[in-house]
Amino acid sequence: MTSTASAAPGPEACGNIQLAASANCEFRTSGGCTASCEPVNLTAACAGKCEGQCDASASASCNVDCSGECTAKCEVDPGSFDCRASCSASCKADCSGKCSAEASGGSAQAECEGACEASCDGECSASCEVTPPSADCQAKCDASCSGECKAEANFECNVDCNAECTVDLQGGCEARCTQPEGALFCNDQYVDVAGSLQDCLDYLSSLEIEVNFEAEASASASCSATPGSSTAPFAGTGLAALVAGVGVAAARRRKRS
Repeated sequence: MTSTASAAPGPEACGNIQLAASANCEFRTSGGCTASCEPVNLTAACAGKCEGQCDASASASCNVDCSGECTAKCEVDPGSFDCRASCSASCKADCSGKCSAEASGGSAQAECEGACEASCDGECSASCEVTPPSADCQAKCDASCSGECKAEANFECNVDCNAECTVDLQGGCEARCTQPEGALFCNDQYVDVAGSLQDCLDYLSSLEIEVNFEAEASASASCSATPGSSTAPFAGTGLAALVAGVGVAAARRRKRS
């Protein structure tokens, strides 16, 4: 019997922001929320927006240099090599030096490094995801180098894109703060939910990420929703329906499994 269930929402539901299963996500409202809409907290969302806009080809010299170092790691302990972790660590190690030459220090330096590191995470994740866990260490090495080199080749484009995105996104973040449910942040990074908020919540639930909800109406109150939860104290509100929706989605996944 063929299932008619629609595909679960993917990272695009949360603006393509890169999230780990250990991410801490929450809705923020009012003044504290607005204060969080600063450039350093917008870099991950901007990295998601800039993904695809910067598509330069990595240089051959980068691949050669990276491949040699990566192969050496494989020879030491091939079974423990982590494609994504190796790629991100190596890529981010160069961000400070690159940004010292690009920015003039202070907040500009921090924003540049944030954009650089977010680009590293995005490119490394995209490159390593297509390499199966069963692949040999050299194949993982090649994927790691590909992600690192693409981020390096696209560095200036991503920094410029991030600067433009930050201006646009800051206003959107502040506007979200005035809405009843508030703005969504994961690990202090703003999540730009351009489409359905429920789809984004379903995606977070699929990663087993806990989301803390806070609302301010005539009086303040809070609750938390974890995957599998189906109750919320905001009875009768749109936020309560969203919280319950996360639980329903999780329950359906358990039944199908």
